[in-house]
Amino acid sequence: MIELSDALGRSEVSRSYEQERNALIKRIEGAAWDGEWYLRAFFDNGTPLGSSANIEAKIDSIPQSWAALSGAADADRAEKAMQSAWQHLVHEDEGLVLLFEPPFDTMEPSPGYIKGYPPGVRENGGQYTHAALWFAMALARRGDGERAAKILRLLNPIEHTETPRRRALRGRALRDRG
Repeated sequence: MIELSDALGRSEVSRSYEQERNALIKRIEGAAWDGEWYLRAFFDNGTPLGSSANIEAKIDSIPQSWAALSGAADADRAEKAMQSAWQHLVHEDEGLVLLFEPPFDTMEPSPGYIKGYPPGVRENGGQYTHAALWFAMALARRGDGERAAKILRLLNPIEHTETPRRRALRGRALRDRG
């Protein structure tokens, strides 16, 4: 909206958007940083969701990805958040990029409809494609093309049909090109 206001010659509106943006960033950095990653949300009673203190849904990929994609987060925090998301949510051996972990099961307060899915399925801590793609985009934007490509390969269904022999041949071909 800042760019659009500027393009329309509405500098006063642009300045107000810039002020609101800066105030929002300050509030997020003050309230949503959990020490290793960004929180997902807060329940109505103020309990954080996506916190290291939670029993379920300790870390969620979406706030980590958007911290990096938006360019608004503190650079060191965004880097730490992306590293944490990779460490906790990417399970290369299983071919999965989880939305969050661990999944909801018995946690109170209830997160709502998400808990209606069995633990580890869809939004309840399973692989959720749009979130995994945002994670790959965030890695790419930060210059980590290797891990971004790794996520895309994990998401690509044809990669799940690859035999160990074909994987070795592909790896050899990539090394020979390098």
